[in-house]
Amino acid sequence: MKTILLSIFSILTLGVFAQHASCDGSRYITSQYVVDTTLAIQFGNNTTIGGSNQDLFLDFFAPAGDPAVNRPLIILAFGGSFISGAREDMHAYCDYYAAKGYACATIDYRLYDVFAFPDSVVMTDEVIKAVSDMKAAIRFFREDAATTNQFKIDTNLIFVGGISAGSIVGLHAGLLQETNTVQPYIDSILTENGGYTGNSSTNTQYGDQVAGILNYSGALKWASYIDANDPPVFSVHDDQDGTVPYATGYAQVFGNDIILMQGSNVIHSNAQTAGVQSELITIPNSTGHVSYFGTTAGADSVLTKSLEFLYPLVCNQPAGISEELSEEISVYPNPTNGMLQIELNTSESHLVNVIDLSGRIVMTERTNGLNTTIDLNELSKGNYFIEVISNQGNVVFERKQVVKL
Repeated sequence: MKTILLSIFSILTLGVFAQHASCDGSRYITSQYVVDTTLAIQFGNNTTIGGSNQDLFLDFFAPAGDPAVNRPLIILAFGGSFISGAREDMHAYCDYYAAKGYACATIDYRLYDVFAFPDSVVMTDEVIKAVSDMKAAIRFFREDAATTNQFKIDTNLIFVGGISAGSIVGLHAGLLQETNTVQPYIDSILTENGGYTGNSSTNTQYGDQVAGILNYSGALKWASYIDANDPPVFSVHDDQDGTVPYATGYAQVFGNDIILMQGSNVIHSNAQTAGVQSELITIPNSTGHVSYFGTTAGADSVLTKSLEFLYPLVCNQPAGISEELSEEISVYPNPTNGMLQIELNTSESHLVNVIDLSGRIVMTERTNGLNTTIDLNELSKGNYFIEVISNQGNVVFERKQVVKL
């Protein structure tokens, strides 16, 4: 019976963690596509905080001539303190991701359009309206995938994010759920805006869950919204940001404190505590806001890191790994309760790395000729990759996936 159960577990694991069909070792990491752009696609409609009716549009970016029948999607929202900005502001970022093989959309969301300075309650209403708009965009693509499939999106791999205010929208769209406890005034505002689903489109039979979040200098009202079932979060933030707090502090509009929020540092800490995959890049000793996108070198570095974060979520292997495997090694038993046997068909000594799904090396051993046993008992249960490389560390001979029970 135990053997049968392990066999079933192995089959299920391969199904859950199978590599996406479009992954080829370079797609989603390197620029290799000319980008097609379709502008002004309507995905929703709603009323602004000032009472005006607003149609909501998105601009869509995708690899030209893409052979993939479905591909991951990134939905991005612009910054501007919820009082300015436009979806066109995110074109360069969507072009960047689409050139790597992603589909990408930059969206409208309703802005604050009242000639009066907002207080924290009004600004909370504004944020919730914007979150409703982003959720409508998520549902738009899920509805398309279930009907005409014009955009060829893998609905299991929809990521959201943005810059500054847009990132605040993305974080709340991905992390604020009905299971969270919110203050009574927030609950009332949510109810007035269609609840946690929002009311910016009528296709609410489609889900608005996401597979991950790209947080560029955003914040949550409360980082306690994060729980164990939430999606992975990638964050970048200046550590002395005066516009959107890095830790706990006030988000500002025109230099005025408006609403108390918790930024990337607290989000990262709470995610780690909850067991949610999280990466935080801190820009040290910086009073800037989104300063890293102010230089070409900074932008390149941060965007490359975002690709490395996304790649394992899409391809189920660390960035840059090719699936062209030889028969140079055997690993067994797999799944293993702890002790793993590695057989090589060469007597030369090599290094063995154990890598988790985020691409982090969690163990390194040196092989002793043809047979090596490594002890995985100190590792948590889950999926790992066994990598055999040359002693110099510059040639990768083999990677195989193993399951630690």
